[in-house]
Amino acid sequence: MPLLRLIFPLLIASSALALNPPSQIHLSVGLDPTKMNVQWSTESPTENGNSHVLYGSSASDLSMTSEGGSYPFTDGGDEGYTQHHHVATMTNLEPSETYFYKVGDDEEGWSDVYEFIATPETGTMGSRGPLRFGVWGDMGSSNAAILSSVTEEVAAGNFDMILHVGDFAYNMNDDNGRNGDVFMSNIEQMATRIPYTVDPGNHEVAYDFSHYTERFRNMPVNAVDTPTVITGNGEAPNNWFYSHDFGNVHFVAISTEIYFNYPDLVEAQYNFVSKDLASVDRSVTPWVIVHGHRPLYCSCDSDCDTAAETVRLGPDGKFGMEELFHANGVDLYICGHEHNYERMYDVYNGTSTRSTVNPPATTYIVTGDAGGPEKHERFKRPKPDRAAYRTAAYGYSRMTVHNDTHLYWEQVRTGGIIKDRVVDETWIVVDEHGPF
Repeated sequence: MPLLRLIFPLLIASSALALNPPSQIHLSVGLDPTKMNVQWSTESPTENGNSHVLYGSSASDLSMTSEGGSYPFTDGGDEGYTQHHHVATMTNLEPSETYFYKVGDDEEGWSDVYEFIATPETGTMGSRGPLRFGVWGDMGSSNAAILSSVTEEVAAGNFDMILHVGDFAYNMNDDNGRNGDVFMSNIEQMATRIPYTVDPGNHEVAYDFSHYTERFRNMPVNAVDTPTVITGNGEAPNNWFYSHDFGNVHFVAISTEIYFNYPDLVEAQYNFVSKDLASVDRSVTPWVIVHGHRPLYCSCDSDCDTAAETVRLGPDGKFGMEELFHANGVDLYICGHEHNYERMYDVYNGTSTRSTVNPPATTYIVTGDAGGPEKHERFKRPKPDRAAYRTAAYGYSRMTVHNDTHLYWEQVRTGGIIKDRVVDETWIVVDEHGPF
């Protein structure tokens, strides 16, 4: 796979004169491989409302243009701190090809030029070889223990996409929203170069999840029956639950927080996930991976069980996710919330065959110890049979999809005598994907 090269500023004179420069730039996959979404922020509205992305096949020839939209966002704190988010879509991309881009406009200033590789054609890996994903949850603006390690991984071209399964900044609304700015700036070195894919966690609850919803407007919205949500900032695209393809993997994002904060949306999300999973052609995207913030299974303490049961079975035993996963053959469910790492084997109805080769149920993984002010969640109970490996050390996960049947999973521990050390690894082999 080609390495992602760091593109140094090419527009020093323009940037020096910029009055309202773009910041907090981050990519997200589009609804198909010919698209890539980009979002950025400015302190004040751009003159004439211009929100442009220029892009092309070389840093010196950004001949393609896309105009996006500009969306004011006011934090709900006492200060009423307002910023403006801009979202644009780069279109007519050739899957797996390299592109360069910058965002902004002539009046207010442009960003530096960045480089990315377009999403592989659905059902293939394109020219990339194995598809490699960086996976973690629960990373703060402070004590972000994994930040330097994963930033180095992205700079080295080791990941094709990031999957951050909820809880950002701790909290994005703190300091009248400026803590969210710090977090978005912290991930910019990664998120300007590869898609940064997300789902909401419980720490995004402030002002009806407005910070999460507005800062990640560029997620691939496709819940046609529930296209928008209402937050403290008003109506916005529904990035609480959605799905997309990346090569031979079909990803589904869910909001576990709906079960605890939005009872009116529980059935709507369930119906979306049910229809979406049923529509997947496993001959095209054999791997199906669902991600959300809270676990369906966990073992650190009794407190985690109550919430996990609600997501697993649904309120009053209705609209739970476990039966959907089992009936549709979901290969992995990845989450955070518990500030630890726990890789489980296949689990269904609380039991496991401890299989990694043709497992007869969904494999569940908790990877929520990326680092933040709340630090670790220790394991207070014995390891259950369904658990393969547990640790409360800071770290992040690597997921490598080698082909239609073989997936390799690793957990990297950060800190200690050896900075980055693989402490858990396994192959998950599925010869025939589909309902269990």
